[in-house]
Amino acid sequence: MLTEEVLVQKFTTVVKGRCAKVGELLQYCHVELVNSYWGCPPKLIQHFVVYYPNMLFASINAYKDVFRGVAQDLGICEAVCINATRIIRDRASRLKEKNPILWLELQWVAVPTKKGNWHLDQDLPHLD
Repeated sequence: MLTEEVLVQKFTTVVKGRCAKVGELLQYCHVELVNSYWGCPPKLIQHFVVYYPNMLFASINAYKDVFRGVAQDLGICEAVCINATRIIRDRASRLKEKNPILWLELQWVAVPTKKGNWHLDQDLPHLD
């Protein structure tokens, strides 16, 4: 059985192979494999989560079908795209206490879109 890190690495490699422009976008994102159990008896459901900065919203959403296709080809149920900037700015979020490592990763993803760092946004690729 493949580990989560290997599956995420395979996911990014296949995405880059299918569409080079999406590969450029993924360097500004954080990709994770999430395991959850649902039903009775519990059944394992896995999906990839692509956390992206706010500035890449339109670009990432344009390629959701590519992410979903790659996930299904790897035997994973789904690929979901989530705005990391919104999670970090949400005052009601308990992510910092529940999963501080993921919270720090999302800080790195969300940095270019924070107010006052507009010069960093110029380096992000825009595929519009």
